[in-house]
Amino acid sequence: MKSADHFALDVQGLDHLRNRAHLDPQAGLKEASKQFEAVFIQMMLKSMRAAVPKSELSSNSQTEMYTEMLDQQWAQSLSGKGIGLAEQLTRQLSGYTSQQNPELSAATTAFLDLPTRSPFEAWKRREVSTSNSDQPEHVQAFITRLSGPAQTAARNSGVPAELILAQAALETDWGRRTITTAQGADSHNLFGIKAGSTWQGATTQVLTTEYSDAAAQKQLESFRVYASDEAAFSDYARLMRSRPGYAAVRTAGDAPQAAVALQQGGYATDPRYAQKLISVMATIGPLPTTQARNDL
Repeated sequence: MKSADHFALDVQGLDHLRNRAHLDPQAGLKEASKQFEAVFIQMMLKSMRAAVPKSELSSNSQTEMYTEMLDQQWAQSLSGKGIGLAEQLTRQLSGYTSQQNPELSAATTAFLDLPTRSPFEAWKRREVSTSNSDQPEHVQAFITRLSGPAQTAARNSGVPAELILAQAALETDWGRRTITTAQGADSHNLFGIKAGSTWQGATTQVLTTEYSDAAAQKQLESFRVYASDEAAFSDYARLMRSRPGYAAVRTAGDAPQAAVALQQGGYATDPRYAQKLISVMATIGPLPTTQARNDL
């Protein structure tokens, strides 16, 4: 494989870029800029696909996995061939250094660290510029409607608000695919919480996808029905507080770590659940501060 074919999100490819940065800083900077452009293009493709409504035939995990692989190949192929981001980055970073300045190698190595951060951390650091105006209308509406309840639930559970809202978005496809009752009414079950043996409220039967040994299979499950979205957030907060298996979620250092702890705690059987949540959080971005009451 040629050096130009190494992708920055691949561990071996990233190590190759770092080694080259030490041996030949200028060439390493140029290649690192191209790889950053590839990462940026891949995120653009992912955002574009998220804005397109999905059918039942294209929303399974296998299709999503192969689509992500295709987007990665497209991103690698397109980088350095048109949008000009790699060239601009190379010129800008080269301008801070000279051939007599050994910090060029350090700057290149630091630049190569960018793809190793989670998409959520990259968003917070403004390494990839996004804004609410870039989001589809249904995404903006979902965030506006539920960011307040998510922050209230965060204060009552210790779970980061960004993660709570990302779960609601992932479980309901931004509110477009909700769990309904047998009569077709909204169950307000924003978090895909199953009824369980201790649940005393209303329930509804839904065909859902579960994973066993990474293999997806359809099965009928009983889910909780709530009177409102606020009741769903309240029950979610109680669930996070009461189960010892979610203690690591409450004490995680940041939202991406909390997402990983949530999957490890057994919240979902999807082996890519944490990765999906982190991607959704990158789309949401930092939540605006609200004055919601601590009354869940």
